[in-house]
Amino acid sequence: MGTIFQWNPADIEDLLATCETDGLLPLILKYMPQGSTILESGCGLGRYVKYLEDRGWHTVGLEWSQETLKAMHGVWPEMKVVVGDSANSPFPENIFDGVLSLGVVEHWSEGLEAPLRDIYRVLKPKGVAIISVPCLNRVRQIKRRLFYYEFRALMGCIIKRKWKAMNRFKNEYKYVVYPAAGEFFEYRLTKDEYLYEVKQVGFEVLEHLPLGEIDGIYHELNPLKLIVRFGNWKFKVSAVAGALNEILRKWAFFHCHMQVAVVFKPPR
Repeated sequence: MGTIFQWNPADIEDLLATCETDGLLPLILKYMPQGSTILESGCGLGRYVKYLEDRGWHTVGLEWSQETLKAMHGVWPEMKVVVGDSANSPFPENIFDGVLSLGVVEHWSEGLEAPLRDIYRVLKPKGVAIISVPCLNRVRQIKRRLFYYEFRALMGCIIKRKWKAMNRFKNEYKYVVYPAAGEFFEYRLTKDEYLYEVKQVGFEVLEHLPLGEIDGIYHELNPLKLIVRFGNWKFKVSAVAGALNEILRKWAFFHCHMQVAVVFKPPR
């Protein structure tokens, strides 16, 4: 089982609103026609399960946390969500027309293979999955060469007096991890590493795109959080940040927070 993210139930309506703006909806409309049966694997508070079901798709969610499921049903009792592990789901093989997995498969410290294989297993032949993971973009690669993340993690361990957490610096992981010390949370992958992972389980890649460029500026190029602010799951972008984004986006994967692969399960 991967690392569990703790959702705030108070965010549920704000999260639902992000379906219109997060850059994934055009891909869903392009590859997953209305009326098809869609799984959101690792659905959290179920924003896309709710959004798509209300608009003509047949949706099912998979979520490990029973507390999250209880909070979701407190607002949307009609939601079809199953409790389970995204790396070992309770569904039979070849059942879904499409699968969404948004910022989920990177949370297994042993690697992405198990959750990716489960997506492959439950997807019908000729089915499409849309899978996003954090990007080890060019900005993050430069900061790593300067030991920025290690220094930041070290300072955090010292300030919080978490001496044992510093042992994580000695551990070996398959890819770059975040945070650099302390308890494992997620992998951050280069575009080539990510494409290798999805291809090795048998997927064919239809599209591979940067995602969340403003998010990238917010997290990596936003000293003192002055040029981009975040609240209620919305970004408030200054003119400086907007201009910077227009310049940097000319180089794909230069500063995006996430990357998304649209993948296809070949027929047998």
